Amino acid sequence: MTASLRFAQSLTVAALLAVSYGGASAAPGAPAAAPATSVPAAAETAAPVSSAVDTARRLVAQGKLDVAVRELAVYVAGEPRDLDAARYLGDLYYRQADLPNAERVYVEVLRIEPRDRETHNRLGGIYAAEDRVSDAIDQFTQSLPSMSNAYGYLIELHRKRGDLDAFLADTKSRADNDPLDFVAQYNTGMFYDARHRYREAAMYLDRARMLQPRNCDTLSALGSVYIDLHEPKESLDALDRCLNHDAVNYSALVNRGDLYIDTAQYDKAHADLDAAHLIRPDGPEALVNLGYLKDVEHDWHAAVSYYLRAISIDPLMREGYTNLGCDYEQHQLYALAEAAFLKGLSIAPSDGRLHYLLAMTYADQGKRTLALAEYQQAANSDETEVARAATRELAILQKG
Repeated sequence: MTASLRFAQSLTVAALLAVSYGGASAAPGAPAAAPATSVPAAAETAAPVSSAVDTARRLVAQGKLDVAVRELAVYVAGEPRDLDAARYLGDLYYRQADLPNAERVYVEVLRIEPRDRETHNRLGGIYAAEDRVSDAIDQFTQSLPSMSNAYGYLIELHRKRGDLDAFLADTKSRADNDPLDFVAQYNTGMFYDARHRYREAAMYLDRARMLQPRNCDTLSALGSVYIDLHEPKESLDALDRCLNHDAVNYSALVNRGDLYIDTAQYDKAHADLDAAHLIRPDGPEALVNLGYLKDVEHDWHAAVSYYLRAISIDPLMREGYTNLGCDYEQHQLYALAEAAFLKGLSIAPSDGRLHYLLAMTYADQGKRTLALAEYQQAANSDETEVARAATRELAILQKG
């Protein structure tokens, strides 16, 4: 995740889980904030200096993706060492689901600049989409330390390969054996965050912060983790420290916007998320959270539009599918909800939240056998609240 970029989950997630917890869900139409969750996100990059990229971005914003690809491809062919432009061309191919051309462009960038961590991350995403597990692990590993989705993907990929416990034990050992190694502390904290073990994540990220007090990646990550620990004062302190050094830091603005959502300070959330969107108009994280705010305003059609835009930018964004499916489920568009949740699970097969929501969608349609299977999957979630809710729903459904 982007050190750590956060997404506000859809209102319906909180409402659905509240039923299982036995807590009071919001009254119909009540704008209650949902607890947000740390998740892997797309890589944050500095704004490119290339005018060709600026032109392409404007074309994309106008809905002219194909034109942007054609024009940028011509430019990159003549200026292959403009790596900002080449990376963005690869990103646009990716949005078109043209994975072979995206891979070709990223491989060429790495031929010119073998240590380009941003491009290693992007190429890892291509290989993950193609289920090339070992290749994806290699590329994501080379992208670390990173403000990227690499940590979450590496958890998923090592789990798929069957060596997750050994991988995490080795990562932790490196950090513990060298407490002055900033990268080891940071990486370990980020991996704990990706596994929803927030207290351990805070401990290692705080070690990293003490080694590099002004590092915005670490401060932003701490701000995110403290939200999950329900410590808003500590979260705001970390995020403000970053933004005092770098007022246009995209990650910190998204995370502080999420903190304001979590504390129902919606006007402040809008201000930060609008600023983040201005900095990165094609940043999917800000779009997802802006979509959440539309849900708060009871404009679910606009929320869906934001989620779809985010997914079009990053087709591997599970949070977009989660929120999209939640809105569809709430409005009884079950086929669309199923499709969204299933797509999310194709990206993150062990995501307990997605299994839980898909189970609820099946249950609402009377698909008892399918619902039971999904609740059983969700009961094994790394997220304690999701696992607890799934276990309760599973018991209720089995009795029925």
